[in-house]
Amino acid sequence: ENNKDKLHISLEDIQLMTENFSDRKCTEEGRYWKQYNGEMAHANGYITVIAKRFKIKFDKQRHHFLKELETLFEYKHKNIIGVAGYCQDMDEKIIVYEHMSNGRLNEHLDDTSITWMKRLKICIDVACGLHFLHTGGVTKDIPIMHRDIKSASILLESDWTAKISNLEFSLTSWEREDVEHVTDNAYGSLSYLDPEYEQNGYLTQKSDMYSLGVVLLEMLSGRLAWVEGCEDHSDSLGPLAKQYFKEAKLEELVFDGIKEQINPESLATFADISLSCLNDKGDERPDADEVVRQLKKAAEFQEDFDVWEPKLPRDYEEILRLLDMDKNTKKKDIYNKLCKGVLLEDREMCLSLGSNGEKHYMISAKRFSYKNRWAINWQHIPQSRFENVAEMCTLSNLKIKVKIRTRFLSPGVNYGVHLVFKFGGPRKFSTKPMYVNLMYKMGSDSFHAYFATWRDEDWMTIELCRFFNDKEDAYFQVLLESFSLYYCGRGAVYVEGIEFRVIDNVKQEKIEKTKEAQQLLKSNSDEGQMKQLPIVSEQNRRSEDGVANRVFLLKEVNKKKQLMLPAKEVLYESSNVKRFQLKPSTETRFQEVIELLPHQVLRINCKIQSQMLSQDTEYSCYLVFKLSEKCRALHCPVKVRDLPRRKNKEVKNIYFRPPSPWNLHDINHIPKQREDGWMEVNVWNFDSNHKLQDDCFWINLKLISYEGTMAGLIVCGLEFRPT
Repeated sequence: ENNKDKLHISLEDIQLMTENFSDRKCTEEGRYWKQYNGEMAHANGYITVIAKRFKIKFDKQRHHFLKELETLFEYKHKNIIGVAGYCQDMDEKIIVYEHMSNGRLNEHLDDTSITWMKRLKICIDVACGLHFLHTGGVTKDIPIMHRDIKSASILLESDWTAKISNLEFSLTSWEREDVEHVTDNAYGSLSYLDPEYEQNGYLTQKSDMYSLGVVLLEMLSGRLAWVEGCEDHSDSLGPLAKQYFKEAKLEELVFDGIKEQINPESLATFADISLSCLNDKGDERPDADEVVRQLKKAAEFQEDFDVWEPKLPRDYEEILRLLDMDKNTKKKDIYNKLCKGVLLEDREMCLSLGSNGEKHYMISAKRFSYKNRWAINWQHIPQSRFENVAEMCTLSNLKIKVKIRTRFLSPGVNYGVHLVFKFGGPRKFSTKPMYVNLMYKMGSDSFHAYFATWRDEDWMTIELCRFFNDKEDAYFQVLLESFSLYYCGRGAVYVEGIEFRVIDNVKQEKIEKTKEAQQLLKSNSDEGQMKQLPIVSEQNRRSEDGVANRVFLLKEVNKKKQLMLPAKEVLYESSNVKRFQLKPSTETRFQEVIELLPHQVLRINCKIQSQMLSQDTEYSCYLVFKLSEKCRALHCPVKVRDLPRRKNKEVKNIYFRPPSPWNLHDINHIPKQREDGWMEVNVWNFDSNHKLQDDCFWINLKLISYEGTMAGLIVCGLEFRPT
């Protein structure tokens, strides 16, 4: 009763929101009531509601009001209309409902935008709501018969969730009452009426099931049970569907707007349960819970058809044959199994699916050739997808020959070829790439793959090459030679196999950008409206600095300052080690450049006065350089450390020559050509609001070549541009 009191709405408020029950606000009229829409105050503003005003002339109408209100209070369910309030002031009997923005189901039967799957979900909602009533609600105490199930009694939310309404005629299972309400709409309502009513004169829960069967067939056929032109009840949808089924012509009943969408198994399951609801004998009709089960089964068939089958590869039936799987296995189960990976060809090939249905393909190391047979042991590792993996005792002399022809590759996509391996001994999992410098040959050409990444906590992968696959199989040959002993240690390496992995969209975009990088596209250093400031002496700006003839180049682009310092101002040279030499140059306005001598380390150390840069700006720092004609090195990456922040152990990897796509891990740190003929590479990023020291930015970077020296690197200077 307390809950009821909280939902009581005054007649004055209802009159206000319905404009005193004006015809303009009236949305629908039944034999015993009129409905009005209106706006009701709510905690978050106003909400649209429906006020159902009962015509109170006889006790029977009062009984209908009380019966519906009581049922709505006692039987709350997501598929039964919710009550927002009620009013009994001044002999008025009004129930206020939540508004269903998509109206009644009968208004949408021929809507082609309501797909077959959406229709199935609506039917499941209705059956679930009816099952809730038939089983006594939450307490299971008092089962209820609805007695007026029809498409006009089903309301639809904005997301197409279905809710049962019109509960004024509902009765408990042991109550008896006539059904004069079916004459509201003459044959329109009789079309839903249980044929057994003519024999025994009352309705049961099985009568609701007959009505539900008619509603299901309305959803299938896209038409009302009773349409214009019908002469008697035998012309209505129920008897008509039975006749179609008897003549094996049920497909002719299916709504043209959805006919092409329906999976045959889904249609058969739906039709069987719908027609079983129309059995002449009530005890041969299914219960609501059985209808729910069968409708969900039909939805699963349709989901398999709509969602899961398109995700499967075109040749999945051949794969099922190789796996000896039942062709009737659910497509969802097949998809999940393939995503996890399946073993084929004597369990030496693993096939799996990517997120878009592309096939990944992995060949066991068992299929490779090993020139150094003395260095190989076969080991069983539980974390491997294969029974055995190859343990190679030496990293510097692998001599592993891979010569395979793949099957089942997806045509029309880019593949990356990866070696899957792990090093012996304990290694900590890391999200950062590990430098391993794998050397290998493809044909007569030698290659390096510099960085390996962790696939999971057990295995690492390193990419060897990329190719566009225009057919389902491909030939691949490679000779694996060695890993770097300095960076990888002298322990064993375990080789699981070679994997052909589809390059996803993000990496594909990276490939395109890499191609641009390899073509050395011009940087954006000179874009926009540029105001050129003259080269001046720092002594003129800050004479107290004490350093004369310090030169810099200052520009302004889009009202943001750009600064370039000459090489001799930014490169650090130890007093006892000569690391570079000054050389005159006519190709730069600084007139001098620096060429590095054969050393593995390069230090950048300089300071910039804060007024030389724009405030509140993100800056990128570029090393401007060239490679001498005699330079044969600098193919491998160079790591950059920010020495003042060495505690965070963050390392950036840069290249002075454009890397191959499979060696690219950060497109912001590859060389690009400038309009002035020089090259540049991003070595550092910072915020101009960064903590200052003596009103200056201090830059202290250490560049270390992973392999060899940086001899032949010619440095013009260091440029700072807004990011």
